[in-house]
Amino acid sequence: MDIEGALADVDEADLRAETIAFLQNFMAPAFGALPKREIELGVFDLLRNLGILQTEATIYSLMTDLKVTRTKASQLIFDLEIRRHGSDRARLDDLVKQALIETKFAKDGDYFVMEIENPLTIAHMRQRIREVGHFSDTSFNSSLVRAPLSAVTDLMLSIIPDDQHQAIKAALVDAGAPDNSVKAVVKGALKTLGSKVIGEAADQVAEGIVNRSADFLGPLVNAGIEQIRDRWSALYPADDAEN
Repeated sequence: MDIEGALADVDEADLRAETIAFLQNFMAPAFGALPKREIELGVFDLLRNLGILQTEATIYSLMTDLKVTRTKASQLIFDLEIRRHGSDRARLDDLVKQALIETKFAKDGDYFVMEIENPLTIAHMRQRIREVGHFSDTSFNSSLVRAPLSAVTDLMLSIIPDDQHQAIKAALVDAGAPDNSVKAVVKGALKTLGSKVIGEAADQVAEGIVNRSADFLGPLVNAGIEQIRDRWSALYPADDAEN
């Protein structure tokens, strides 16, 4: 980790402000009174604020830069993030939305397997899944969330405002999805996405379909109605849309 090189690019006023804030925190209530864990978190926060460590750095890069275990790197992120966003449910929901859009998906039968590194995002997603009456599994790998298709469907609908559900359903139906209840239409769309884009049939994807789930999930979770009509229509054969 090139600390000297990174600091050379930091604005002097920002460096002064961050150093003052760190030292004031370290001296409260008295020099040496902070527990070792609090000092570590303070230094970690300082490194991120100064750009020496990237805010969105992967756990692996933190392991190599800080020379710590995966468990410690993950815990540092979780402890800092929970203090900043732990009481902000809207912010946590936004993290889940972004994870759903950006994560690498794999489909395992009627289960979706999502790779998510941020431990706070994983914890909130699992809580959200519990709240809608389902379960998720991270026993195989703490960065992988495995959940039934119904759970992913209910999770998405729970973080999308209710007043947008009907518009999303209508856009998917216009794109070629079979008409049904909101949940059935969204669940069917995710199943189609899983089989044609991120599932076993990915090698048979029709020409012109971008093989990235984010191109489809982004408009869905953000209720981009016109984008849903435009992009999701590529997943449905023309004869299906006519039936």
